[in-house]
Formats: sequence, structure tokens, C-alpha cells
Amino acid sequence: MTQDLLPEGGRLRAALEAAEQALRESQRQYREIFELASIGIFRSTPDGRIVLANPALAAMLGYDSPEELRALDLGRDVYLHGEERRALVARYEHSASPWTVEVQWKKKDGTPLWVQISAHSAGDGAGGARYFEAFVQDITARRESLEGLRLSEVRYRTLATNLPDTSVFLYDHDLRYVLVDGSSLAAVGMSKEALEGRTIFELLPADVCERLAPLRRAALAGEVVTFEETYRGRVHAVQLLPIRDASGAVIYGMGVAVDITDRKRAAAQSAENETQLLAIIDAEPECVKLLDAKGRLLTMNPAGLSMIEADALEQVVGESVLAVVAPEHRDAFATLTRGVFQGESGTLEFEIIGFKGTHRWLETHAVPLRDPQGGITALLGITRDITKRKRAEQALRESQERLQLVARATNDAVWDWDLVTDGLWWAEGFQKMFGYAPEEIEPGAESRYNRLHPEDRERVSTKIHAAIDGGETSWSDEYRFRRRDGAYAEIYDRGYVIHDADGHPVRMVGSMLDVTERKRVESQLRNLAARLEAIREEERTRIAREIHDQVGQALTALKMDLAWLAKKLPARPAALRPKLRDMESVIDATMDAMHRIVAELRPGVLDDLGLPAAIRWLAADFQEHTHIRCAVSVTGVEPSLQTAQATAVFRILQEALTNVARHARARHVDIRFHVVPSALELVVADDGRGITADEVQNRRTLGLLGIRERALTWHGQVVVHGEPGHGTTVRVFMPIVPAAPAGSAA
Repeated sequence: MTQDLLPEGGRLRAALEAAEQALRESQRQYREIFELASIGIFRSTPDGRIVLANPALAAMLGYDSPEELRALDLGRDVYLHGEERRALVARYEHSASPWTVEVQWKKKDGTPLWVQISAHSAGDGAGGARYFEAFVQDITARRESLEGLRLSEVRYRTLATNLPDTSVFLYDHDLRYVLVDGSSLAAVGMSKEALEGRTIFELLPADVCERLAPLRRAALAGEVVTFEETYRGRVHAVQLLPIRDASGAVIYGMGVAVDITDRKRAAAQSAENETQLLAIIDAEPECVKLLDAKGRLLTMNPAGLSMIEADALEQVVGESVLAVVAPEHRDAFATLTRGVFQGESGTLEFEIIGFKGTHRWLETHAVPLRDPQGGITALLGITRDITKRKRAEQALRESQERLQLVARATNDAVWDWDLVTDGLWWAEGFQKMFGYAPEEIEPGAESRYNRLHPEDRERVSTKIHAAIDGGETSWSDEYRFRRRDGAYAEIYDRGYVIHDADGHPVRMVGSMLDVTERKRVESQLRNLAARLEAIREEERTRIAREIHDQVGQALTALKMDLAWLAKKLPARPAALRPKLRDMESVIDATMDAMHRIVAELRPGVLDDLGLPAAIRWLAADFQEHTHIRCAVSVTGVEPSLQTAQATAVFRILQEALTNVARHARARHVDIRFHVVPSALELVVADDGRGITADEVQNRRTLGLLGIRERALTWHGQVVVHGEPGHGTTVRVFMPIVPAAPAGSAA
């Protein structure tokens, strides 16, 4: 029976059955899709309770069955950050439009995963509560891939922009810059913005393009190209690489350019420095050498070859240096070499026997030479010839032995001063002379300095150091030195400076002679001489007075008698009058001679008018009799001197002028007399031939000796200086001894 013939009710049932069948089929298909889908599917309530989920979602979250998901709260148990779900619900709860988001969920074990949710909000169809239906896809791998790509790009950017003096670029087959980064662009006036999207032909000069284009195309052809390029004063080391796609085809060329300008300059400077260093080493007067661990010579400069008497470097390279080391020093040299290769440094003095038989003493300072990793590659030795020093030391030892013998054989206080260490050695004579025990004597120069009289200390110290520092070979002085009992001895000290091979003072040896008794005798003799001089002056004064009084009166009376007689003669005997005139002339001449003798014995002007007037009178008299121009300058206060001191100064000037007249051959003399309240200075300077040093030191020069003795009597000092052809100067400095008050005893 056909459907058309069925009654109306039957047709309805058939339609209903067909619809039910279609629904069941649809439900079956939906169930199969729901159960077998590879993506997660779920339905949830707005408050986050899962009411339906497929197996794929359970597996995605690490659960065994979908039923386990129904006990979960999405915001608390599934979302990694629960606040994200609350924000999504608030945003989409009343929206019928589908939406897609990417959020982070967490698995059952807490492992995070990224998911993409495609969902919509819907009702139950009867106006009941709303719910969410969603499809979930695990995108963790994609997100990690994107994150890795992002990090890779960041790292590339960081690397490309922060590598010092480096630039990185990509270019295509048109030689067009696709990507450019780097810190070295600015140095050549380039920038990322100016390069990207443009070809080298648009940017670079033609000659540069002509060089670079073949090299860049070679990289596009699959080669790795390395070269150096100079552009705008900067030198770059460039490497070009081919960049391939998945199929292996070259799609880009990649370049890495490192600015090596400063490195090249440093290398050039280093090469220049090395050349200079080699030149310095070759010119170095001391031996510079390198040895290996077995003591074999690696290299040596010309000075070293000369020391060992080798004709050429080839003669000794690879040979053991022990061949020239004296046998008794070889063990010490080998020990030094071993120590250096263990990281130590050392110094050694040793003797060698050169290839031509010459013996030399050498001093070497050896240090380890290391490579950049710190390994010891060689022994570096700097060696100098100390043969002269060794001989000097030997001579010094012999000298010390002789000094010891001399010290025992003399009564002087022999001393030896080491100028390098400041140690001062005294012989036994020092203890005997001054009464000190050995333990009371300081070991250094203070043993002398501390015992000098305070008034002599600075003078002696200055003079002795002036002799040492001035290159003198000897020194002498007189001073007062304190004995152990506190008394001071008068000492005459002399020393001799010993220099090393380089001329530096290293020692000073000498001896002290006690001249206290001699000084006492000299003082007594000087006092006696002063007393004799005073007696002589007194006698001269007495004689001058008697001559003036007696002879002068007699001559005056005789002249008066002649005058009377001339008046009594008659006019006729004219022959007698010339005779009378001649007799009168003789009397006048005799009176003049008497006055001169009296003045020389004791000038009255000295007693009557004082020393300055006497100096002027003596200068005028000297000029009149010698025809040598004489200028006098008197300055300062009027001196108040004892008569004896004034006489001594007058006699000193008289003696000085006598020396000028006898020896100087001068045409002019300057006399300067200056007085201050406590001292006076007398200077006599001529323009004659100039006294010599030998004449100044000559003890038989009685004139100078008399001047010095008169000055010493009054504690004065005399300095005589002459320059050949430029005259002589005698300078006398004397403290003033005031005249005794009137009425006091002389």
C-alpha cells in the first residue's frame, strides 16, 4: 500500500517516525562527533560548573574520564588565573555572538597550557538559565614556538645592536639590503633607516660597488667569502654567508662586518713597539738573553755575545750557557734556572770564562717569561758586567786590611765611614784618645756629629758634605770634640773620599789628631807675639817721641842760630852767605827725614785723630811715594777701639800696601774700611798681576804671615784672593774690642 492510500493518521505517524529516525540519526552523529572529536568540547554554567565535556577535553586536562570534570570549578580548578574567567563571563554573559580568546589553563598536575576557546552564550530554549558552550584547542606548542621566535628575534636584535664595532645585514639577489643592524654603522655615516630597502648601487660609490658586487654575488652563489674593506677611513673585516630556505635554495646573503680599525692601528703600533723594543734590546749595553728549561740559549743580544766573546748568535743558539760559566758556579746557575721555571725570580753573581779565555764577573737577574695563558716558556735574564766592581771590592778588602794595620800602628783616631750605609767605624785610637768604651760609641755618623762642639757642628757638617757632594778627594778641618769627661779637645781632622767605578762616593777614611796642646802652645806664642808687638809699638812710640823732642829741638835751635849768624855777618863777605843757606837746607832736609822717621815709627795722626784719619794719611803718603793711585772709602760708625787694636789694623794696612808696592805691579789701589758696632772690615784691592794660590799658601811669605798673625791676635780672619792679570784682594774681618773706659787700668 502506498503512502498516498494511507489514512491521514497513518501518514502522520509515518512522518513522525521518519522525523524521530532522523533525530536519532542526528543525535548519533552528534554523539560520535562529540565523543570522537580531537578538540575539547564542554558546556558550563555561568558560575563555572562543567555540565558536559567530551573525552578529548578530559585527556587535554590530564583526567581519566569526562565524568571527573563535572566535579571541577573552571575558575578555581582549570583556569591558571581565575580572574581571567570572571572577566570573560562578565564580558560575554549577555552576548549571543560567538567569541574566541586565548588563555592559560592548568592540567590536573598543575602544568600550565595555553588554550584557544571558541564559545558562545545560550539559553536552554525554554527561557531557563543560560550556559556557555565552547570548543577548546591546545595551542601550547604554537605559543611556545611563537615565544621562541620572539625570543630569537630579541636575541638577534640584542646581539646585532650590542656587539661592539659590529654590523649584520641581509641582502637579496638584487643586492638590496633587507635587514640591517649594528653598532658600527654610525662610524661610517650610515644608519639602519638609510640602508634598508636600497641596493648597494644606490648607496655606495661606483669603485666600491665594483669591488663589493662580485663578492656579494659569490655568497648568493653558495660560497663563504671573507675579506677586509676600507670605507671612509674605517677598516672592516667582512664575512659573507649564504642563507638557504627549507629546500636548500639560497634566498639571501648575510654579512657580518666587524670594525677592526683600532685593532689594526694597535697591531701596527704593537709591531712598531716590537721593532723599537728589539732595537733597544740590541742597543742595550747589558746582556739580554732567553734560556729554555734545560739552560740552552734561545737568543741573546749583541752586548751578551760580546760578554761571552761569541762571534755570532748562531755560534751559541741551542747550546747550554753552562759551557761559559766557571765550574765553581755551575751548580748555583743550574739551581737558579730550575727555580725560574718553577715560577720564582732570582739574582746571581757568577764568573764566566769567555770563548776567547777572558774571565769576567757577571750579575744576572732572572725572571720567568710567560705566554698569554700563564705558562712559563723561557727564562728572561738581564746580565751586567760587574768585573770592575768585584775588583774594586777586592781592592777595598785589601785597603781595609791595610787600614787595620795602620790603625794599630798610630796614635791617631782612625775612622772609616761607609757613605752608602752611613756606618762609621772607629779604630782603637778613638777610645784611647777620648776615653769612650766600645759599647758607648754609636755605629753611625752620629758618633761624630753628636760630639762636635755646638758652635762647630753646622760648619763642620756643611764642609764635609760639600767635599763629598762636590767630587773632592780630600777634606780637612779643625774643630772641638767632646771627650767622655765632658771636656773638649782641639782636633785636626782629615779624610779621603773613595769613589766607585762610576765615580760615586762610597767611603771616606781618615784620622783625627788631638792638637789641643799644640793649640795651647800656639795661643801662648800668639799672646807672646802680641805682647812683643805691643812692646815694640811702645818702644817705637818712645823713640819717636824722643827723636821728635830732642833731635827736633836741637835742629830747631841750630836753625835759629844760623838765622842769627846770618844777621850778624857784614855785607862784604858774600862768600859766606851761600854756605849758610846750604847749611839751612841741610837742617830742613834733616828735619823732614826726622818727621818721616817719626811718622813711620808711630804716626801721630793715629793717636791724635783716630784710625780713619790715619788710614787716609797712610794712603796719601803711599800714593806720594809710589805714584800708585790710591782711593779710600770709609763707611759706618766711628770705631771705639783699643789703642793696640787700632795699631794692629793700621799695621795690617801698612803691610798690605808694602806688598802692593813690592810685588803687585799695580797702577791703582782701593781701600775700603767699614765699621759696625761689633766688627770692622778692611779691604785692600789692587789691579796688579794677581797673587797665585801657591803664594797664598806659602808659609815663607812673611808679609801675609804678619797680616794673619796680627788679625788672629784680635780673633780676626784674613782672606786673600788673587786672579792672574786681575789683581789681588786682601779682606780682613775683625770683631771690635772696645777701648777701656777713661781712667781705668790699661
